[in-house]
Amino acid sequence: MLELHFIRTMLSILDFTIVFQGKKEEDLYTKEFIKEEICHVFHATLSYTPDCCLKCGVENNQSVIKWGFKTVNTQLNKVSEYKTFLRLKKQRFNCKNCNQTFVAESTLAKPSCFISNRVKLKIASLLEDAVSISFIAEELCVSIMTVLRVLRDFYQPTLPQKVDLPKVICFDEFKSGSFLEGVMSCILMDGKTGKLVDIIENHQKKKLEAYFQRYSLEKRSQVQLVVTDFYSPYITLTKELFPNANVLIDRFHIVQLIGKSFQNHRISVMKSFPTNKKEYKHLKKYWKLLQKKQSELDWQGRYWRPSFRDHLTQTEIVDRLLSYNEELKQGYEIYQSFLSVLQYHEQEEKQQEAIEGFQSLLIQSYKHLPESYQTTIRTYRKYQKEILLALQLPYSNGPVEPTNNHIKVLKRTAYGFRNFIHFKIRIFINRGKYFEKKKKSSIQKINNSKTHKKSQTVLAA
Repeated sequence: MLELHFIRTMLSILDFTIVFQGKKEEDLYTKEFIKEEICHVFHATLSYTPDCCLKCGVENNQSVIKWGFKTVNTQLNKVSEYKTFLRLKKQRFNCKNCNQTFVAESTLAKPSCFISNRVKLKIASLLEDAVSISFIAEELCVSIMTVLRVLRDFYQPTLPQKVDLPKVICFDEFKSGSFLEGVMSCILMDGKTGKLVDIIENHQKKKLEAYFQRYSLEKRSQVQLVVTDFYSPYITLTKELFPNANVLIDRFHIVQLIGKSFQNHRISVMKSFPTNKKEYKHLKKYWKLLQKKQSELDWQGRYWRPSFRDHLTQTEIVDRLLSYNEELKQGYEIYQSFLSVLQYHEQEEKQQEAIEGFQSLLIQSYKHLPESYQTTIRTYRKYQKEILLALQLPYSNGPVEPTNNHIKVLKRTAYGFRNFIHFKIRIFINRGKYFEKKKKSSIQKINNSKTHKKSQTVLAA
């Protein structure tokens, strides 16, 4: 009896209609070659008295009789890295009323299925990880189509008539693959909760319009804020489809735009020197110090710098790099001015100072600098209202960026995708593992309530 209990526990079989019986060891367990592979095979019997006929539904008043057995091999999870089967003798029944036969069913596996539910649960668990479908199939000794069938069970299409749009929507795009018409897809995320709302197949304006027009005007009117980058179709779409929504430019992209302008300037200055000169080598080696905030540079730690043949701090290195070109020095000062203004958005007492500082920077003339700076300033002036809103509200595309990173990892480890629905399901499953929501503390709830009140005040103004 102890052995039978041990076998049941080891195989995680909770259905007590499955009985392990046998006088000899061979009646309970054997080791066999199945498809040129050594496998564990456990033997059991499934039998019970049915309440009714599964074919015609007539209640069993001795009208359903036992009608022999049918033996099937049901695949279980591996035991000691060996492929494992349960050779189950299933009771067959015959109904006198309809004269049809049927086979006993259990919770071990679905009817007419030879893969146990435990194996499918293991497949679902592995789908949470950034691994390929072929790896899962090989690891659990099943076919790729079996893994895909389990994957499709997670698919829940978005129904606009049953789903409300969040009040704060975050837009961002990512490269899904050449198997789609537009190559780029769009992520929708709730800006307040960080919940992934949906993945739209194409990020082009016409496709986005068709997607959001499925929602009623009443639901679209509930959207108060749209957080996006400088991609103009998102901004135009917001004004056309969301009558009560304001647009907020993500702060990361605001900083990134001026950062790229300065980086292009540094590269052009660097290439103006011969490659064997020290100026070229220094501007190429220490580019990260130039991109860094000036307030974060180490001005105390003095270390030996072989390329300069001197003991220098990070601040002194930057000073020497800027001394190579006066125009680069001016560009660096403009770049740092924007960084210093944008860094105060989290401090309420300095937000007004940041807004005034940003506006004063836009008024200045930048004709003495390269064209890349002037293009950036024109963009800032065009979206000045949206940028100033970003300096007042705490919302950003921060929750979207980690999702983009996980999507890239998933694509790389899965060797790409050819079906968008499968790709979309994997993103939702994968993201659910890495973004589990913990219970908020009382302090977090208070802070969130303050943020909500402040947002309502700013948007109303």
